[in-house]
Amino acid sequence: MDYLEIVVVGILTSILVISLWQFSTVKKEMRIQTQQQTYTKIVEARLNLEKTETFTKMAKESTLFAERFSVVDNPDEYYTTVAFLDLFEFLYLMSKTNTIEAGLWLRWNELIKTMMSIPKFKKVWEKTKKSHMKDFADFIDSLQS
Repeated sequence: MDYLEIVVVGILTSILVISLWQFSTVKKEMRIQTQQQTYTKIVEARLNLEKTETFTKMAKESTLFAERFSVVDNPDEYYTTVAFLDLFEFLYLMSKTNTIEAGLWLRWNELIKTMMSIPKFKKVWEKTKKSHMKDFADFIDSLQS
């Protein structure tokens, strides 16, 4: 009978340990998903605000934005390029935290290289890269070498 009790206690302990491990895994995945959703909403809100006529008029009064707008034909080209760069930076972060499939990251990596072949894209990158994380900036610059 003592042997049976030890086996039952071992089984119940194993079930408890597995349950706690699954709970922490689910909690981590939910946190990552929430962060991704929040980041997506922030970037979307930023782009929607920047693309307004009101903001564009105000931005043109800034020497910084005037300089950035000067490398494209119109502000929409600038905003679109910046939106892509923000997306690429987010995907880069996902690759660093292993929250994107390696094969999918390789596909995005190729798209980043393709986009960086667009002259206006490169020009906007050069004007804005200091506003990105240094690791990401180094990554993008390494693709152009």
